[in-house]
Order: sequence, then structure tokens, then C-alpha cells
Amino acid sequence: MTSAPAGLAPRCRQSVPQPSMSLSAATEAYAINVRAAVESVKRSFNDSETAAAIWADLLASRWCAEPSAKPEMRVLQAAWALVGMRMVGRSVGALTGSASLRDAEAWFIGPCRPPRLFADTVSEFTDREAVRNLEKFPYDDRLRDLLPYILDAHGPGSRASVMRDPATGKSRQAKKAAGVFYTPSDVADYITRTALAEVDWNGEPLLILDPACGSGVFLRAVLDLAISHRPHLNCLEFVERSLYGIDVNPLAIDMACFVLQHECIRRDGKFHAERTTSPWSTWHRIRCNLYAGDALGFRLAQTDRSNIDLLTKTRATLSKAYIPPSSDSWQQQKETTLFSQGIPLGSVFPSLTQGADIIIGNPPYAKIGVRKDAADLERQFASLPVGGTARSDYFPVFVEMMWQLARRDRSSSGMVVPLSLACSSRFQMAAIRRAIQSSGGRWRFAFFDREPHGLFGEEVKTRNAILLRHHDINQALPNTVIETGPLRKWTSRQRSQLFNMIDFTRLEDNAITDGIPKLSGREAVAAFTKISRKTTCLREMCASISARPPEDAASAPQDNCVYIGGTAYNFLNVFRSHRTLPRPRAPWSESKVLVLAFSNKDDAALVFAALSSRFAFWLWHVTQDGFHVNRDFVMRFPVSARLLDGAQREALVLLGANLWEDLQRQQIVSVNGGRQTVSYRPHASGGLRNEIDALLIAALDLAPTFAEYLHKYVGSVVTANADDQSNPTFDVLC
Repeated sequence: MTSAPAGLAPRCRQSVPQPSMSLSAATEAYAINVRAAVESVKRSFNDSETAAAIWADLLASRWCAEPSAKPEMRVLQAAWALVGMRMVGRSVGALTGSASLRDAEAWFIGPCRPPRLFADTVSEFTDREAVRNLEKFPYDDRLRDLLPYILDAHGPGSRASVMRDPATGKSRQAKKAAGVFYTPSDVADYITRTALAEVDWNGEPLLILDPACGSGVFLRAVLDLAISHRPHLNCLEFVERSLYGIDVNPLAIDMACFVLQHECIRRDGKFHAERTTSPWSTWHRIRCNLYAGDALGFRLAQTDRSNIDLLTKTRATLSKAYIPPSSDSWQQQKETTLFSQGIPLGSVFPSLTQGADIIIGNPPYAKIGVRKDAADLERQFASLPVGGTARSDYFPVFVEMMWQLARRDRSSSGMVVPLSLACSSRFQMAAIRRAIQSSGGRWRFAFFDREPHGLFGEEVKTRNAILLRHHDINQALPNTVIETGPLRKWTSRQRSQLFNMIDFTRLEDNAITDGIPKLSGREAVAAFTKISRKTTCLREMCASISARPPEDAASAPQDNCVYIGGTAYNFLNVFRSHRTLPRPRAPWSESKVLVLAFSNKDDAALVFAALSSRFAFWLWHVTQDGFHVNRDFVMRFPVSARLLDGAQREALVLLGANLWEDLQRQQIVSVNGGRQTVSYRPHASGGLRNEIDALLIAALDLAPTFAEYLHKYVGSVVTANADDQSNPTFDVLC
């Protein structure tokens, strides 16, 4: 693990979701006061053009011109910058609790003399009001731990926060539109250390890029890891040499600068004390490695290596005197000239001309929308359908950057993305899986469920996948190697060990266009490989399949039908026409169920038995998202009359009938959102399921020992007991 802030034990890090405290709630204890201070300052900027001009004088990039922003964005950047200066100065001990915003800006600029200052436009009343808010929390290790999240201007915005405070609804909509989620520090730490473990720390300096860096969570994780390896590391030199970031939000880039500057000053205190370098200079030397613009426009292309010397000269000048912002630069001209072919990455980051050694991050989970350059993007990225960019997701494009912006000879990458990358049948998801399969290298996938607890915490319940890629032309690998793992479930109390328990199993077949199976162990891989080669499927037996209201199973019972709930968690809700129903507690759920109709009741009993098996639950868990039960999974289920001999068929029909009789005692009536659902929990029918599994395993020509594997697998996912009995803690039907 990367090191926690000095004086703060890893288990106490509030940047990691805790059993009693979400990351959002921990952040909000500080951020609500920070945003109040920002609002005070912003209100005092009566002239937006003046505020924007001062921001340009003080904080615009000194290295390369960037896309322009609206004046209101610059005003917001100005207000956050002034607050950021004071927070950093106060946290590193350069300012006292009585320091004003004017004092903070004077400390920040040091001996440099910009034409205008922010503090000149802020009244004394506003200054005092802002400082009062900024002194409502301690400047301790917890503040440092949460700094990238506190400086995220979006604020709280989750379903849970809106339920507590409807006023956060606007923030939630903004975060949802931008696809922004707080990345917990342990997620960033795991991805960072795993990606960097693949490369040699002792050779040339590593070049690390986050193409959606936000306020710098991943970049700070790299710095923490570097410090844990080399405690006497010169942080500023390391950041300048190794850390690079891009983000479309210019405010996020400003805040990432403050986060990294805070670490450099805090860690390099003696170094800074011995130099005349001002915090303004440090900030801008870091800013040369961060670009406020759209990562989708970048490409690898040869650029003039003399840019490295020019950047070195720019940094040297920044260390000595004030210089004005960059404008009408060579970089801006190249953007205009080469836009249709993309912006050469080396034109903005000269050291990355050949690509990055490491690419890490958490890309936006949002739709791309309408863009003027859609046709160019569709030619560049395999995951974008022709004419369909506006409706496509951002994150698959960022996954392609894991190799498109990386060094061609060797590189490592890691990102956290939605689980849909592994199991969605949408064109874009199949296309990115096909692109991964063709990209070469060793790919590893770790999958995370949202229940009982989610990777991003309780307030942002998502199912996720961590993608890790390593490519080295000196390692003889047969095409692309795919390694996978199970869909992991855990509680917040187990989270401290979660990332230490992740392991991977290599697939025998790297054909993943139809999906990436979530498998654990060689036995499961061997079984899945054999099943995948079967040509039989349930579609052969089914006369029809439809989606109907769940009350149809009660109002129009049919012996030749099997019903399947559209969602599941600990078991697939498979049932026949209801025999008896309790007195209605609420109107029926509006969520439809799948209805499989067969030519006779024996076929229905056989299919009911097969879909109620542990084998079916395992296969669903392996191929689907752990929640939805879709039509495609059911129709492709690898069991049909053609697979079975006469004895197996007869036995499954009888077992199906007996199981349905048994399940009448396991009926569960639930009311959620004022709507009633009825389900049948099969866990107590362990003996019958044992027989069904044994028959299916024999018919599919799997190893007999796979029955024991299934029993243990379902037990680990669903219950705490080896005898496959239900555990009330986990017995949830979603």
C-alpha cells in the first residue's frame, strides 16, 4: 500500500470509505465551509472581465496556450485560486490562523510582481468572512488526506445526499452530466502501485499520464508511492520529471496544481527554504505538466525535440522572475493546423513525444454528446460507432488511450471503469472489448459488485471493473493475454483487506468480444471454456419468450410456462405459475418478468430445474452484471433437449416438479417502493439442487468435481455457511 499521510494510520484515512463514514460525508465536513468562502470571494468580483484578466495574469499557463473559457469560469477559477492559496499556505505552516486572503496572496506570489492581484478586488469584509469559514476546521493530516476532494468544486451530489438535502440536487446533476465521481484513495493507490510494479523504477525516470486527472487524486497517489520508495525524494523535481495530467475542466487543473504544490512544499520544506523560489513559481513549474483541454484530441506523433529545451528554459525563468502567460504560441498554431489529425502529445508535453510509460486514471462516466470533430474521433477510436458518437460513452475511448498514448515498446496502464465494459452487449462495449483483444499485451480485470458495499462508497453505488494492462515487446506473449477474476462482494469492514486479496486467472481463450467472463481459478476457466464451445441452447426448446407484468403469473396461470425475475442478487428468481398467494400487501410491481412458454409442461419442469440450479446462478454471475437477468442470457443458456439423453431428461423433469413443490415453502413477499414482488428462495432445497447440478455437469461433460466447486462458489457469494443455507445478512433479492 502507499503510505498514509504522516501521523495518520491507513485504516483512519477518511479518503477511504469507512463503515460509519462515506468519502462524500467526510469531505463535506470541510468542503461546505470552503465553498462558502469561495462564494464570498466570487460575489466580491463585481467585474467578471477584471477577475478573468487577473486570473490570466497570475495563473494562466506559462507554457502553452489552452482553449479559452467563458468569463464566468475564470471568475470561479479566480475565487477558488484565492481560497486555495490560503489553504495551502495555512496547511504547510507558512500562514497563521489570522492570515487574511491578502496575506495568503502575498505569500503565494513572493518576490514576483504581477500587474494586478486578486486581493485588490476583495473587500475587507469579504476577506474576514472567507477567513472565518476557512478557520472552521483543523489543518491536520485529515485535511491533507482529503484535499483533492475538498478542492473538487462540484460539491456533494449523490442520490443519498439529495435525499438528505434536496439542495444538493443541482450538484448531483452537474456531476452526473460530467460523469464525475470521487475516486477513493485506496482505489487510486491499488491501480497506481500495480501499474508501476510492472516497470523498472531504477532505470530512466518514468513518465506517468492521467488523461482525466481531475483534482489530482491519481497523480498524488503516484507521488505518495514514490516517497514511500525514496523517503528523501525531491518532490518538485519528481513531479516536473514524471507526472502529467489532462482534464477538460480548467478549474480541476488549477486545483490539481494546488494539491501537488501542497505536497511539494510540505515534503520539500528544507529545499524551498534554501531557495528564493516563490510558491507562485512552484505552482507554475507544476502547471507546465498539466493541460486544461480535451484529451480526446491527442495523438502520438513525432515533434521537435527542441521543445524539451524550451520547456527547461521556461521553468528556469519561472524560478527567477514573473513572466506573462503564453499566447499565440507555437503550440496553439499546431493545434489549429493539425486538428484533423489530432494534437501531437509531445507538442504539449515534450517528454511524452514517444508516449507515456504509465497511463492511469478514472475516466468520466458520461455520454460524449454532439461534437464538431465526431467524424475525426470515429476514425481514431474503434469504440465509437460511425455516426453514433453523440450517444456513446466517454470511458471506452479513454480505455483506448491506455495503448494509443502509451509507449509502443513497453508500457503499463490502469483505469477504473463501469462493469458494463465486461458484460454489456451494446455495440460500443463489444467494440472496445474487440479493440482490447487486438491491442496486445497482458490484460488483467478485477470486478466489483455494488452490494453489500460499493467500490466508490455507499453514496455512489456502482458496479466497477479495474483494468490493468502491461505491454513489453521484449516479452514473448502469444497475442493478447486475458486474466480475469470473480465479481467481488465485500462489506466496508472488509475493505482494508480488499485489494490485498485480488488475484487473477488466465483465460484459455482470449475471445472476449461477447463479454469478459468473471472467473476464479483454473477449474472454473476449464468448465467455462468447455461450455462456451457447446452449440446447444435453451432457445431450441422455447416456443416463445416475452416480458409481462408479474401479476400475469397469478391471474393467468399456465403449467407450460416458466417465469424469471428481471433482476436478481443472491439467487435467480425462477418460478412456475403461483400455486397460492397471500393477501396482497400492495399493488404488483411494474417491473416485468420474462415468460418462457413451452410446448408442454414437462419441458417447462425441465427448464425450471436447470435455471434453478447452482450452475445457472454461477453462469449468470460469470457472464452478467450480478443484477440484471436479460433475455439474451436465458436464450443462450447451454441446456436443451438435444444435450440430454432420455434418462437425464426424465430425471430433470421429475426434479423440476419436486423442486417447485419444495419451493412453495420458500415464498418471499416483498414490498419495495409501494410495490409487491413475489419470489422463491432455493437455498433451502440443497439436496434437490445437488441432483440437478450433477445431471447438468454430466450432460455438459464437465469434471464431476465441478459440483463441489459450485457449492463452494454459491456459498461464498450468498451465504456464510458451507451447507448452503441462507444467511439473513446477505439474503437480499433486488
